[in-house]
Amino acid sequence: MKEINYYFEIGPYLKTLREKKNMTRSQLAEGICSVSYIARIENGNRCPSSVILRQITQKLGITPEHLFRAIESPKALHVQEVLNQIFLYAERYDFFNIYKLIDAEEKNLDILSIHDLQIIQTVKYSSKAIMNNNYDYGINEIKKILNLTYIEESNPTDIEFILMSLHGFFLLLNNQKEEAYNHLSTIKKYIDDIKFLHTPVMIPRFYVFFISTCIDTSNLYEALSHIDYAIDFCKKYNTHIILRELYFLKGELYYHLNNEDEFKIWYDKSLIMHELCKISDTDYFITFMESRLKKLKGAASK
Repeated sequence: MKEINYYFEIGPYLKTLREKKNMTRSQLAEGICSVSYIARIENGNRCPSSVILRQITQKLGITPEHLFRAIESPKALHVQEVLNQIFLYAERYDFFNIYKLIDAEEKNLDILSIHDLQIIQTVKYSSKAIMNNNYDYGINEIKKILNLTYIEESNPTDIEFILMSLHGFFLLLNNQKEEAYNHLSTIKKYIDDIKFLHTPVMIPRFYVFFISTCIDTSNLYEALSHIDYAIDFCKKYNTHIILRELYFLKGELYYHLNNEDEFKIWYDKSLIMHELCKISDTDYFITFMESRLKKLKGAASK
């Protein structure tokens, strides 16, 4: 992994982009900063503030992340394209296509960032664990990947938090319900301190894991205290694909609280949302729902 002095690299790259768009310095500077400020940036004499950089890149039709990746390596933008596709598959819980994509692309990826490496390894080994129903393997690999960067008791990055969440999820899938509940309860405190999200889906997905463990360990009122927040988050940040699970879990909660009318309302809402999302979905939700219904029937027969 090579070190790059972005201070000197940003300006020439922005200048090249500006000229390709047949844009003058005056046009680029308008509404953002002075023309002389743009000139100093392009000449490598001034590094723009984060606010001005965001405004400049937006005007040039790219993101700051695109800019930095383009400076890192000619192949770095392809890494970003692969990561974007990975996150799209992850939103859909489509681990088969995640593993297929990584298997096809991994050897050709010019990975210069430890965080990119962490993402690739996370989804690769998580996908393998889920497809093979080998959750002990998943837990062991997750721990190794987390240890690459995480400092104990510090606030995690979003990727580190995803790793922690997956650890709890694998415990639940491994039928270690109490351990899963204790683990997810412990890491919940970090959510408010995560400053950057590669994908907003990670927050409601955590709550799906956590609320499921709460229900499975009979911590019903704790689950009820979080589910509306998770639903509102999905609506606010356009992560509606997770609403199906949350609507179903809210119905399941009401079932356990002996309110079958509310169960039916939220169960129907989850099916309606599934019909709306189905065009971009795998069979995950049906599997999730059938698994939870099986548990409900088992509880009802006792």
